[in-house]
Amino acid sequence: MLLPLYVSRVFASDAAPTPSASAEKVEFNDQFLYPSATGEKLNVSRFANGNPVLPGVYSLTIYINNVAEYSGNVEFKDNGSDIASPCITGQLLHVMSFNTDKLESENGKGDLAADTKTCYDIKTRFPGTQMYFDSAEQRLDITLPQIYVSKRPRGYIDPSLWDSGINAAMLSYDFNAYSSEDDGDSSQSVYAGLNYGINLGAWHLRSRGTAQWTSDDGADYDHQDLYLQHDITALKSQLVLGDTYTDGDTFDSISLRGVRLYSDDRMKPGSMSGYAPVVRGVAKSNAKVTIRQNGNTIYENTVPPGPFAITDLNPTGYGTDLDVTVTEADGSESSFSVPFSSVTQLLRPGDTRWDIGIGELNDDSTIEKTRVATATGYYGLNNLFTGYAGFEFTDTDYYAGLLGLALNTGVGAFAFDVTHSHAEVGDRDALEGQSYRLTYSKLLELTDTSLNVAAYRFSTKEYLSLQDAASFDYDYHHDSENEGDPQDERYEREKNEIQVNISQPLRVGEKDYGSVYLTGSWEDYWGSDETTSQYSFGYSDSFRWGSYNISLQRTYDEEGDEDDRLYVSLSIPLNNLFGHDSSLSGFNTLNSSVSSDFKGTSQSDISVSGNTADNKYSYSVNASSSMSDNSDLNQIGGYGSYNGPWGPVSASVSVNDDHGQQYSFANSGGIVLHSGGLTLIPGNPGINSTVALINAPGAKGAKTNNGDGEIDSRGYAVIPWLTPYHENTIGLNIDSLENDVEMKNTSATSVPRDGAIVLVNFETDEGRSVLLELLRSDKGFIPLGADVYNSKNVLVGSVGQAGRAYVRGIDDSDVLSVRWGSKSEDECLVSYSIPPEPQKVGMTIKLPKQICKVR
Repeated sequence: MLLPLYVSRVFASDAAPTPSASAEKVEFNDQFLYPSATGEKLNVSRFANGNPVLPGVYSLTIYINNVAEYSGNVEFKDNGSDIASPCITGQLLHVMSFNTDKLESENGKGDLAADTKTCYDIKTRFPGTQMYFDSAEQRLDITLPQIYVSKRPRGYIDPSLWDSGINAAMLSYDFNAYSSEDDGDSSQSVYAGLNYGINLGAWHLRSRGTAQWTSDDGADYDHQDLYLQHDITALKSQLVLGDTYTDGDTFDSISLRGVRLYSDDRMKPGSMSGYAPVVRGVAKSNAKVTIRQNGNTIYENTVPPGPFAITDLNPTGYGTDLDVTVTEADGSESSFSVPFSSVTQLLRPGDTRWDIGIGELNDDSTIEKTRVATATGYYGLNNLFTGYAGFEFTDTDYYAGLLGLALNTGVGAFAFDVTHSHAEVGDRDALEGQSYRLTYSKLLELTDTSLNVAAYRFSTKEYLSLQDAASFDYDYHHDSENEGDPQDERYEREKNEIQVNISQPLRVGEKDYGSVYLTGSWEDYWGSDETTSQYSFGYSDSFRWGSYNISLQRTYDEEGDEDDRLYVSLSIPLNNLFGHDSSLSGFNTLNSSVSSDFKGTSQSDISVSGNTADNKYSYSVNASSSMSDNSDLNQIGGYGSYNGPWGPVSASVSVNDDHGQQYSFANSGGIVLHSGGLTLIPGNPGINSTVALINAPGAKGAKTNNGDGEIDSRGYAVIPWLTPYHENTIGLNIDSLENDVEMKNTSATSVPRDGAIVLVNFETDEGRSVLLELLRSDKGFIPLGADVYNSKNVLVGSVGQAGRAYVRGIDDSDVLSVRWGSKSEDECLVSYSIPPEPQKVGMTIKLPKQICKVR
């Protein structure tokens, strides 16, 4: 095949196959490049098999059958042709979807997962395999026949790719300063919530506390907790030494100071997290299985003839049954439905969840620490049932055992459990009792009514939770007024508890009329006639100009006193109101609200807010009026914030007509201390967050993909709030680059472990970008496409039309070699020097015409 070079250029960049792709060789007509009368020949043979790939290490993403499975560095090695081949090592085969059972069973291969040296010819090992490398996208596509694809859950990431991060220290904080004056009295306070920690390998030391100062009480620091954490890959669990809280799904959550080991569902693939039933069926042929929920397709795949089981389903929500359609090869269809509702206790068939802890009850209300041991476990028996159990023990002669069963049925999801407790306090008779709990969840498809939580608990008179038993024992032995009192009627314990949460969208046909919700809770106690309850009702809707919300709340306290609250709010985007895209005087949203307690006290508020186009600055002006039987109070204020590299900074001020005034200043942020120095965190990521430390030398001003971070003068930035054990895409926006630097890539992926500070390197070239206009010393023609090398024989650019060469990554002065052939006469040399204040086109330096001397 003979093609003009410009056709080949398009083909080479758009679909450049590697040699393993067995692409048809292309020949080029070099007469399209320059007048034949000159006699010079440009060597274009290296483009015959596609776009040339030079040997080296490339940061890229590997796709298996169009699914991204690996992101990182891959070495391309010289195979004797113009296009280097990727080295697919045993480790890469192991972490991707290759079925390597046969390869691992061969003698002398050793541990395939640890093999980072051997380059396997995957076309020979897995016949039918093809590879295509797109250098522009830094993407390597591998087409792998299904017979060689290892069956793994969707979203599976091999634990060998989990990144423990670097050794570093981190401090984050929330700071708020407040001052107020009212009727001659003034008050000032300063608060700082601190989270700090050190990462050494896979061990994470964390602590937190609060520092506070008030003009009345002075300064105080409260240390809250301290713990050391390490994840256990083999058990898919977390080990915590120090202060922690147990899971509250089984027993009531307690604060434990000691050792805790618990399973971590985040280590599972995304398609295996949470509850979902296994969908089983039988295919008569190569059939397509389609699963829908709420009319939306959530899964589709082809299965071979025979029984099939889909175990990696990831539904879009709970409470709606799954509709399964099996389409056979002849077009015939069969359908069935799988019930699907869930409560927190339900697990997938064969799945487990557990939590083990031993130590002391970390309760400041008691001087003597109670030693505690606790263990809970869940096991998914099948699609319908999950069994669970638990045990608690203290050194104050208390123990409790729990047995429970969760069910997924066509009428909803249920969980029922019974807890038996035994407590011995002093010389009185032992207290023994039971607590019964029933939980229900369902989405009623006919009306779209969602019963998110409907729970009921009844406890017998002598039932005690672990926390209650510890407090009861302490009071019994240390309260001088009641020491040795065998009576426990004075000690209140929960008797009944009911919780309900219902939401209902209002639709008639295709018309949406908003939604309503109803929540309620009610509790009473043994040893007391007092009850507490709370009910809330709300309605929300939107219309052409904006949206509104109405809520009504009633609360009864322990004395039986009633407290009612009505709240009505309205939000109107001003561009909707005025019918154009521009906002009114810089403001874009109007918010107003009215509240009342039906006892003569009410308040009305109105505010307008806005922000700049880049969301760096936001601001609002507000006014409020409070009315009661005793007095009225009117107030006006303003608020402003700035999202800077050191985190959001905000300030507020308000004054009222009673000579009162208020000021505040707030900032949240943090720092990471690492081998490269100190780097600011744009916000407070929290005590055990997972963060990325970006290193892009010279890329000052580039923005991170979350919009908050910015590369500093030393080339670093921090992205907080990564998702541990899952792939996170980390990108840079180079539109705001302040330096002349070439970004080799602007996107990378990371799979961090929980709490890790992962280093994400972006390769840059800080050399100068220069546009040269070249003239040959012999008045000859410099061919289009000629290569430009620096004095170290590194390719730095190429020649375009009319002798214009764009070169990248060069020094301030050097001698460049321009080559268009293999002979000595097919080369010229140009010596250049960049002046202190050169002419620029954007960030590219433009030099005057340079003479290229022919040898």
